[in-house]
Amino acid sequence: MLPDFVVIGAFKAGSTSLHHYFGQHPSVFMTKVKEPNFFAFDSKNKAHAGMNRQQFMVTHLAEYESLFDDARVDQIKGEVSPYYLYSSVALQRMKETVPEIKIIACLRNPVGRAYSHYLMRLRSGKETKSPEEAFSEDAFWVKASLYADAIQSYQKIFDQDQLKFVLFDDLINDPQTLMSELFSFIGVDPTFQVNTDYRFNPGGTLKLPWLHHGLSALKRIPGLRRYTPPFIRNRLARIRDKNLAPAEVLSMDVQQQWLKYYRDDISRVQDILHLDLSGWLKIKKPKNQAM
Repeated sequence: MLPDFVVIGAFKAGSTSLHHYFGQHPSVFMTKVKEPNFFAFDSKNKAHAGMNRQQFMVTHLAEYESLFDDARVDQIKGEVSPYYLYSSVALQRMKETVPEIKIIACLRNPVGRAYSHYLMRLRSGKETKSPEEAFSEDAFWVKASLYADAIQSYQKIFDQDQLKFVLFDDLINDPQTLMSELFSFIGVDPTFQVNTDYRFNPGGTLKLPWLHHGLSALKRIPGLRRYTPPFIRNRLARIRDKNLAPAEVLSMDVQQQWLKYYRDDISRVQDILHLDLSGWLKIKKPKNQAM
């Protein structure tokens, strides 16, 4: 079996919450593991071939299909892999393998998304510089907030009725309404009420670095993510989330610097999707905590 829909991103834009919210619906089956990244795997790419199974958990079609073995025949099947939004390989492989698939992307304010991505790198030890020093137009975490080219690539390959682009702000501010819209899009009962009390995978800074690094080491054990029961993974994730404290808010000067880089792309996205993204163009005064 293969998926009927996939959430393709963006990174740090609520994909984990969408995975869990979709999974609550009795007519929806979600893969036990988020981010299998199957369609993005390129066997001809030496970098991909050399990566461990943490990045590309499944690399063969039969292995990917097995992720959906437990789905009932009356369920709509889905998976979440934010890497797909940025992968031309994923785009083409989905068209070849699942040409009728429904595709969902959740887009976040580029500055806020980039800062959240930066904080994640800071927590993992991949980043040590300040936000000002770390920001580089060549860095993936910076470029991952550029959406226009990716959106147009998907629009060229798939029919418009197969694509759904939504906003992270709507997921945060009114998740029930957004999920009703998404349930309708994939073809299940849109009146189902989702439990949105818990916010999955929040950003922030570490209270106890040793605890975070210990949990991260567990995730890197081969096969653990795929074969560990969901309730155990969710419990470990909540321990990880409780180990986070609100991060310092990005300064207005840095926001202005980053926004200058993203401004043209924001304008393009606004025109492509016919959405009002004027809120993305505003500099926010610092508050007590960051997203």
